[in-house]
Amino acid sequence: MSSLADQLETIGLMAAHESAIADLYEAYAQKFPEQAEFFHSLVAEEREHARSIVGFAEKARSGAARVNPDRFSSREILTSLDNVRQQLRGAERRRDIPLVEILSACADLEDSLLERRYFEILEGDGAELRQLLETLAGETEAHRDKVRQALAQQQQQEP
Repeated sequence: MSSLADQLETIGLMAAHESAIADLYEAYAQKFPEQAEFFHSLVAEEREHARSIVGFAEKARSGAARVNPDRFSSREILTSLDNVRQQLRGAERRRDIPLVEILSACADLEDSLLERRYFEILEGDGAELRQLLETLAGETEAHRDKVRQALAQQQQQEP
């Protein structure tokens, strides 16, 4: 079992990862004002995910929840966080990113979270905690579906 400090570090990285995704989607909202409402809906949910994960830290401190160290390492979360931040820097620098490319990258990001079962690194026995984890995974799946739908619509509009 990893130490509480290690668990809190992992939880902090996960919350930072969700916040970075929100920042990325906010940059896309600025870049594509006609899609701002779409991206802002994702931003709000990603920020809520970050808050929920931060709340998980209190449960870890009390022993009601824990980080499963066998799922994947903090280093892997940090690598993904760096990737999201790199995408954000790219979005801020490039002026001519096609919306299709952005939506495809968003779909890939949400897919990777689902494929890796990202939230399964957090675990606990309480019904409230299980519901929170199911909600986070379900909302991530909804994000992916929403982004895929927007991507398909955009692809139909472009020649």
